[in-house]
Amino acid sequence: MYFYVTVFCASVSGYNFVKYFGLAKFYYRSLTTKLKYIQLVSLLSLVGFLYTFLMLRTPSQLLLIFLGLITFLYAIPLGIKTPRNLRSIGGVKIYIIAIVWAGTSVILPLLEAQSVFVLDHLLIVFQRIFVLIVLMLPFEIRDLESDEAYLSTIPQKIGIQNTKLIGCALLADSFILEFLKQQTNRGSSLVLVFTVAVLAVLLVKSTPRRNRYYSSFLVESVPIIALILTFFLN
Repeated sequence: MYFYVTVFCASVSGYNFVKYFGLAKFYYRSLTTKLKYIQLVSLLSLVGFLYTFLMLRTPSQLLLIFLGLITFLYAIPLGIKTPRNLRSIGGVKIYIIAIVWAGTSVILPLLEAQSVFVLDHLLIVFQRIFVLIVLMLPFEIRDLESDEAYLSTIPQKIGIQNTKLIGCALLADSFILEFLKQQTNRGSSLVLVFTVAVLAVLLVKSTPRRNRYYSSFLVESVPIIALILTFFLN
């Protein structure tokens, strides 16, 4: 129970920190009521995280500290003379997010459960990274016309059509990796098929002119639906 609370609180406080740090830093004297509520929720989540963090095993704590540091540097400049953060380094943003999510959702539970790391776990890590990268591609396509050139996003570098081809290839790779596992779970495999199929359709239909709810609602709802399916199928 402590583990799930820790991950939940860390996710809420980390996401809000990355998303709203810039706004709070520059407009802290005139914060809107909504932003103040977000700060309050973030503070409560941080307190919950710190409390439950102490209940975890040492390897889990060390990994969380490492992932937390990456999240911190994602929003905070790397140094006094370096105003850039990890988010602003061209071409790495999407991969940093995927690695942090995969580490949190795959490696961290294994450490806490004291499981032996086997080939199947490594395949799951790659599957999760591939799916997470594709999950973010519709957002990069949506923001193609507004993103700064220095960000070097995938659509900026190779174009929308090639981005969709790369994304579909990653989804196909995720599906193929399922057949390389020594042990498979029917429920998990069905969830993977659903996730790959839906993300492929959403990616192919992504354009810079899409309504903002296309990515912010439809695309972001895919992991939630996958979680619900996992609960019922397993």
